[in-house]
Amino acid sequence: MFEDIPVDSDLLIEVVNRSPMIAALREGAKDRRELEQSLGISKSTAHRNTSSLAERGLVERRDGEYSLTELGEAVAEVVARFEEDMRTTVRLAPLFEAVSGIQPPCPIDAFSDATVTTVDRGDPFGPLARFVSLVQGTESLRMFDSYAIAPTYMDEIHGRILDGLETKVVERPDVAADVMENYPKKCVELCASEFLTMRIHDNLPFGLIIFDSHIGIGLRDPDTGAPRAFIDTDEPEGRAWAKTLFELYWTNAIQLPRFNPKSLKEALESRS
Repeated sequence: MFEDIPVDSDLLIEVVNRSPMIAALREGAKDRRELEQSLGISKSTAHRNTSSLAERGLVERRDGEYSLTELGEAVAEVVARFEEDMRTTVRLAPLFEAVSGIQPPCPIDAFSDATVTTVDRGDPFGPLARFVSLVQGTESLRMFDSYAIAPTYMDEIHGRILDGLETKVVERPDVAADVMENYPKKCVELCASEFLTMRIHDNLPFGLIIFDSHIGIGLRDPDTGAPRAFIDTDEPEGRAWAKTLFELYWTNAIQLPRFNPKSLKEALESRS
């Protein structure tokens, strides 16, 4: 058996510091001038970097061009994977915070290729638009804490529900009351529908929605309560986790026989 050999910390620092040059040479051999131009560095910096990498056995020079050695190629692959993993980690930072301590534990790996839509890119309606695009392609919906996903979801799915979109919703009492107040006519219509079932729950950790092929997580801004991100994936492991989590909250929620203020009041009183 091979014994574990500690990695030279100086080599790790060298690889991190020279990663742009390693990435550039991973694309193919280049002479010093090409490296200077592609990396935007001076002649002296290019010389210092190539010399340092060559001393480590990562770079070699042939016919005036620098290229990665076999060891350099292997290291370049590691660097590329690391950078991709870091990008994924940064993209999913809001998710880590939201699912911390949640049971069953969230399979973070299932979100490695997730679509992350935030309001930080200058489009405050980006998360809502992503939600709407997925609603259009599904024949069933299960969700809780809809406000974290799409505050105006009633406008987006009202017609679909009346047309037969099977929908289960778990809402916080205040959100359910707000929907009933702002959409009274639509709520009356939905009361007569067989396709919407609603329950209420006081403690919902984030927004969760399950489509036919995707699952999505909606996150609120901790200060304003407004939606700030929508993260969705079609990975089977993620869907299995979301279904289990939804059923846990659905089972522990209080049934609303009808989607109206009277029914909500009676449900809240029944908890006392």
